[in-house]
Amino acid sequence: MAVPANEMSDATMIDEAQRLRVLDKYALIDSEQEPEFDAITRLAARLCNVPHALITFIDSERQWFKSRYGVETIEAPREISMCAQLLGEDGLIEIPDASGDPRFAENPMVTDAPHVRFYCTIILKVEGGHRLGSLCVFDSNAGPMSDYQRAGMEDLAELAVALIERRVARRAAETREAMLGSLLEALPGGVVACDAEGELTLFNSRARKWHQSDPMQIPQEQWAEHFDLYEADGETLLRSEGVPLVRALAGEHVRDLEMCIKASGLAPRDVLCSGQPFFDSQGNLLGAVAAMFDITARKAHAREIAQVRQYLQAVVDASTEVAIMALDNEGLITLFNPGAERLLGYSWADAVGHMNLIDLHAPDELAAFVAEVELETGRALTPLEAITARPLRGQIESRDWHFLCADASRRVLRLVLSAIRDHTNGVIGFLGIAIDRSQLLAMEQALHSSEARFRAAFDSAPQGMALVSLTGKFIEVNQSLCEMWGCTREQVLATDFQTLTHPDDLHNDLHHVHRLIKGEISSYQLAKRYFASNGDVVWAQLSVSLTRDSRGRPMNFVAQIEDITAERQLDRMKSEFVAVVSHELRTPITSIKGALGLINSGALGAMPAGFQEMMSVAERNADRLGLLVNDLLDWEKLAADKVAFDLQPHDLRGLLEEAVISNSGYAGSFDVRVVLDGDESVCVTVDALRFGQVMANLLSNAIKFSPAGEQVTVTYGQGAECAVVTVADNGSGIPAAFQSNVFQLFAQAESGNTRRQGGTGLGLAITKQLVEYMHGQIDFESVEGVGTTFRVNLPLQNKI
Repeated sequence: MAVPANEMSDATMIDEAQRLRVLDKYALIDSEQEPEFDAITRLAARLCNVPHALITFIDSERQWFKSRYGVETIEAPREISMCAQLLGEDGLIEIPDASGDPRFAENPMVTDAPHVRFYCTIILKVEGGHRLGSLCVFDSNAGPMSDYQRAGMEDLAELAVALIERRVARRAAETREAMLGSLLEALPGGVVACDAEGELTLFNSRARKWHQSDPMQIPQEQWAEHFDLYEADGETLLRSEGVPLVRALAGEHVRDLEMCIKASGLAPRDVLCSGQPFFDSQGNLLGAVAAMFDITARKAHAREIAQVRQYLQAVVDASTEVAIMALDNEGLITLFNPGAERLLGYSWADAVGHMNLIDLHAPDELAAFVAEVELETGRALTPLEAITARPLRGQIESRDWHFLCADASRRVLRLVLSAIRDHTNGVIGFLGIAIDRSQLLAMEQALHSSEARFRAAFDSAPQGMALVSLTGKFIEVNQSLCEMWGCTREQVLATDFQTLTHPDDLHNDLHHVHRLIKGEISSYQLAKRYFASNGDVVWAQLSVSLTRDSRGRPMNFVAQIEDITAERQLDRMKSEFVAVVSHELRTPITSIKGALGLINSGALGAMPAGFQEMMSVAERNADRLGLLVNDLLDWEKLAADKVAFDLQPHDLRGLLEEAVISNSGYAGSFDVRVVLDGDESVCVTVDALRFGQVMANLLSNAIKFSPAGEQVTVTYGQGAECAVVTVADNGSGIPAAFQSNVFQLFAQAESGNTRRQGGTGLGLAITKQLVEYMHGQIDFESVEGVGTTFRVNLPLQNKI
């Protein structure tokens, strides 16, 4: 029954912000034309015998027409929308003559074309009662509707809502299917599945790679032979009925079955396989799935452990010049090698399980040692407690002893005793290694000889070599380094590396030095510039390691310095070549993109059937080529030091807000939100334009690899020495094997035509260069299946 305009109840209160969020979630505004909705407007117009019908949706500024019948325009301003005024009403709203309705008498839709008189609408409410728009009909002639027409309009409105909900459900199903596909492709193992008839329905890329074949048309009885499946021994072909997927399809739950894949042209691969059937909600068999995980490395590791044990046993047995003894916690000998037999004269059978280490020591010497340790500890000790006191504290007991031999003679041995610990760090015994003192003297002489050889190698090395103190002062240098810098040895030893380093490279070098001293890294390499004695700049590849004393304290740096000036000049020539080629490509690419854009927009007329998809592919690839050329130009400018940086103090939050706003449209295309977290007042010294480029690269990467519906979080804060900005996503993470390549040129975790996301592979390399040119650092943390966080450290104001 129609509700007369003058008898309508008060409009329902609407949370407009929530309504707009739901409208945005349903993605209806500016969506493509759909024939189902067009059928509804066509039926509504015919049912009501009017020339105009609309399905509309109302956002904050306009009324957009999802489907229109008898209407040319596709939208109208919200302020003149009759539907928007009635958005809070329920049921069918019929206005026989709008010119007599005080709400609409002055509305341009009534006073001007199309001169609406009769108007009927039903507000479209989706799940949760959210009001998104309306189904409406109108005419320039006044007049009421029949009950039949009213009932039909209500049915059509319900159908429109059902179509909207089905549309959302379909998109959600497509999203879930895409996510499942991505998950299966991201798994570290192979996954295969079949339907209830035994036809293969799934074979992820990892499994395809392992089998080197397209499997989908292979019948069940040929799986074992075609896919090169063998028993765990790698020699016996797996029987068809023994294939895990076949067993799972028969109803068996297969757990941790070991087998071997021997695909042609590839090394054998050991895998651990599990499988099981799956059913629908009524218990009907739908198919089976099997997952395989590569254990080749694990088995190889187990073999290596066995080999190491055999090797160690061989070393122990072959050490005829060194006595090796193992003891339990009571000092009882449990290992006595041939070297111990030769030095002490006891047999293995005499010693193992029968003799105690204390029995081998001269009593007077042992008593003096116990008294010494008791004086240090302030308590009475047994001989075994005294001799194992240091090993129990995690230290090594090393000294000369007079050992009692089987022939009653004494032999001076240097005994080194340490604790043997289990996986819980508990002491389960002790290991003693003893050598004849004369042998130790020979070793000391050999050490002196080794040092002499090192000195000769140091002095005669073709590349520059230097020993540098912890403060940066040169301790020793070789002739090659002096010649590289055009200095005498005395001149170099009178200065430090900070003085000879180009100022633009010093900050980065000192950063690595501090990390080396802290133990965060064991060594580092970098290309840097030095000043020669004549003022020329010498490019060098620097490799630095840190020597430490027996207690792990830093002593000095060992540096290898190789002249790469010629290589850098060659790199500059290559960069100039890239720049020339890129500049030459930019103009034709721009022309191609423009031409393709005109063709695809229809400006030159309709394209023949089948051409549109091909032309769209061409336009996307032209865009991608344009991005590559732009990235190449950016990289060339950075490599050639042609990028000007205007480092000025800026409010960090303002820069980040601008970056988030600039990338919000891109995020929306992926159904991803970008959230800025932090309210501190932080002032950084950066180039605002280049910082925006850094954030654009980091945000676009995070957005591309975030699942739909997720968010990218940007946080910032101020530390003691720098400001910290993080960009975190909840995507699939960076594969561990690829993480060391993230900042390299053209680096991409996926390659070829199978990549799910586009890109040139230059973005993060350029980002790293921009950050470092602004005297900052960038690093990241990533966990596969959890997400990735990039961290940028920036200098605070007046900290450069």
